[in-house]
Amino acid sequence: MWSDGPASACRIRCACHSKASSGSEIVARFDGPYQAWMAGHRGIDIRAQKGDELIAPATGIISHAGTVAGKSTVSIRVRSFTLTFEPAQTALPVGTPVLRGKPFAKVAGGSDHCDDACVHWGIKRGKGAYEDPERWLTPQSIRLVPVA
Repeated sequence: MWSDGPASACRIRCACHSKASSGSEIVARFDGPYQAWMAGHRGIDIRAQKGDELIAPATGIISHAGTVAGKSTVSIRVRSFTLTFEPAQTALPVGTPVLRGKPFAKVAGGSDHCDDACVHWGIKRGKGAYEDPERWLTPQSIRLVPVA
């Protein structure tokens, strides 16, 4: 899919792009809660600096651009998934199509998430569970297994 190599290398090309590097490192992994109401880390943190461009990891539409609880966020709707980035700001209005691999926002605005050292990327499926964004970055293989 969108991997820059093996998943263990933690290099990402299509989520955050800094002028200084071809990809960015995952500094905090997904740690979903056991129950929806419990504490957890519902996404991944990607090393980034204010001003870095955010590159769309999938084709979709801007579904939100603004603040949530004082944090600057931009969301992209991709089929039944909502991809949210924080801190992020965009000049694109809600409803604007974005293409995979193209810039859609910048790391900017307010957030207390990681002290200006990362961008948080979360993925929510429908109105329910959160997904691990790292799975979207890892190539998947499908194999048919004979039924005995």
